[in-house]
Amino acid sequence: MILVLSLAVGVYVATAALTDCRMHRIPNYVTVPAAVLGLIYHTVLPEGMGPWMSLAGLGIGFGLLFLPWLLGGSGMGDVKLLAALGAWLGPKWLLVTFALSMMIACVMAMVVLLQGFARWGMGQAKTRFSQTPRGTAGKKEAAKPRRRIVPFALPVALGTGIVLVWLVYKGTL
Repeated sequence: MILVLSLAVGVYVATAALTDCRMHRIPNYVTVPAAVLGLIYHTVLPEGMGPWMSLAGLGIGFGLLFLPWLLGGSGMGDVKLLAALGAWLGPKWLLVTFALSMMIACVMAMVVLLQGFARWGMGQAKTRFSQTPRGTAGKKEAAKPRRRIVPFALPVALGTGIVLVWLVYKGTL
């Protein structure tokens, strides 16, 4: 049954990541059914970890990003994403997934920053050595830099994929 769980969780995080990348949000119609199905799976099936462990995973998943959400550093969709994932994986594997996801998110953020620095440096060189006559450069409106955001569901999906491959390989949950 680990394959059924892996497939269900894989479809869930892939859907959440695609939705987050396209819409920059994760709607309730993605997260809420996933959380309910995770709770049902672990309550009804004998291979499940039981309702209490599933609820504990849901609570820990919610709690991990609730404070960042209150402080404006995260979206509520990310909070619900981790809560539903916790309902499926339980507390132990959710924490492993979260740690991996944070590492992946840090690497992705560094790549975005480095790309921004590279573009900024090219823009400075272009402006500094341009052949425009004096006084005309200030009259052009400077284009506002695009704010690049790494959707958190993408690193969560990658981290979850690593954990799922490990769980299938070991055959445990």
